[in-house]
Amino acid sequence: MGGYGSGRLKGRDVKATTESQRRIDIRWFKQQGRLYPGATGIVSWSRGGEETGSIRYRAETDRMILDYCYRFKNGEWEPVEQAITFDRTPCHYGGHRMWFRCPRCCKRVAVLYGAGKYFFCRHCYELTYTSQQEDVVDRLIRKARKIRQRLGASNNLTEPILFKPKHMHQKTFDRLRRTADDANNLSWLIVGQRLGLDFDA
Repeated sequence: MGGYGSGRLKGRDVKATTESQRRIDIRWFKQQGRLYPGATGIVSWSRGGEETGSIRYRAETDRMILDYCYRFKNGEWEPVEQAITFDRTPCHYGGHRMWFRCPRCCKRVAVLYGAGKYFFCRHCYELTYTSQQEDVVDRLIRKARKIRQRLGASNNLTEPILFKPKHMHQKTFDRLRRTADDANNLSWLIVGQRLGLDFDA
């Protein structure tokens, strides 16, 4: 079996984000019906159409066993077997919700990250969300593109939003288009100010 990769600890990469790490999500296992005792399988990750790593898993009554290979940088591959305990909380309308218990801090979480040798929660690896590292310009651009996507427009911020989606009220379309344009224009204004440009000249 191929190793899941060489991951880096947060201390070695202060910009590490949850989106950049391999992860296991107990909600996915639940949706796939893979949490019953005896369930086995492989979780793999890919980038650009190429597999970047994989792990084997085996579900037991109160825990999941992960089996994979790990290496730090260009060192030797070493086999790793990690046990992750399950936790359950009751739902308001009956049944229960499944959680992982982080093997390091015991926090109840839905997602664990392979940012190092073992899978721990984002708090233990001090991972942040990409959005937390965005500055005001990044947020404005993301806001504009999100609206453009909703309106079926191009992701290119220099192209005008011309066509209203079918069944959308004209007032809603006008408001969203104006909001996207305002966010885009403000982002350009801030960038210009940082570069010392004067758009009023």
